[in-house]
Amino acid sequence: MQNWVFQERWKVQRFFRMIIFSLVFCGVIVSLTAAVSAATTEVHIVKYAADNVTVINETTVTYQWMETNLPVKGDGDTRYYHQGPVFIDDPDPAREEYLRWNSAEDTNVKDKDMGAVKGTSLKDLCDLAGGMVPGDVVKIKAEDGFSKTFAYENVYTPSSRQGPMVIAWYHDTEGYVPQYRTGMRLIFFADNSTNPWGIHAFGNNDWRQSAAPGYWYYYQQGEEKYPTTTGLSVQYISDILIYSGSTTQGEPARTATTAADAAPTKAGISPLTIVYSITACCFLGYVLQKRGRS
Repeated sequence: MQNWVFQERWKVQRFFRMIIFSLVFCGVIVSLTAAVSAATTEVHIVKYAADNVTVINETTVTYQWMETNLPVKGDGDTRYYHQGPVFIDDPDPAREEYLRWNSAEDTNVKDKDMGAVKGTSLKDLCDLAGGMVPGDVVKIKAEDGFSKTFAYENVYTPSSRQGPMVIAWYHDTEGYVPQYRTGMRLIFFADNSTNPWGIHAFGNNDWRQSAAPGYWYYYQQGEEKYPTTTGLSVQYISDILIYSGSTTQGEPARTATTAADAAPTKAGISPLTIVYSITACCFLGYVLQKRGRS
C-alpha cells in the first residue's frame, strides 16, 4: 500500500514538473515574441553624397531627445486616420478606378484610426543630417528592412490634404514607445477638409493629388489593384536615409501583398504561433500525465 502511494505521489510530482517546464517554455516563446515585436525608441538619420554611398552626415536621436529639442507635432487629443482599400468593382475601368480612389473619402476611413498621437516632423529629422533639396528622396526604413521612399516635395512642401509627415513616438492609449507597440510610426497629419465627418483623415485621393504616380501605393488581389494609404504608414522605424536624386520616379506604383487591413508589420513570431505553442505545451503535459498513469 505504501509503495503504491509513493508511486502515485511520484507520478503527480513528475506531472507537475512537466507542467512547470511547459509553462516556462511558453513564457520563453512569449518573451521572444515581445522582444522581436518591440517598438523602436531611436532613429538613425543618414545623408548620402551624390554617389548614394558616401556618408555626408549622420546622427542618431532618441524619442526623448526629439520631444525635448524639436517641435512636437500632435497634441495627444486630435485623432488621425488613414484610409484602407475601397473594394468596389465596375465594368467601366475608368469609373472603377475613380470609385476606388474614393474622392469623397467616406469608405474604410474611421476604422483606420491611427490614434491621438504625438511625434516629430520628418522634415525636422532630415534637417539634423543636412536636410533635403529638390530632387532628393528619403527612405523610411523599419528595423526588419521594410521601407518606403518619398520625394522631397512630400516631406518639405506637403499640401494641406496630405499634411506633414510625422514620426510618431506617443499614442494616447498606449503611451510612449516602446509601450506604443507600433511606434516609431510614420503618420500623415492630413487636414479635415475632404471627408464627411470633419476628421483628420489621409485619404487615398489625398495622396493621389499630392504625390507623383511612382509613389502611389496599392493593395493587390490577383489582377485587381486598390489604392490605400495605410500601406504608407511604416512601423518600427529605425532609419531615415536621404539620397541624392530620385530613384523611384521610373518605377511602377507600389503594391501590397499583405492583408488588406494591415499596415506593414515587423517580421517575427506571430500571435498565432504563440497560441499554437501554448496548445502544444498543454498537449505535452496531458500526454506525460497519461504516460505517468500507465
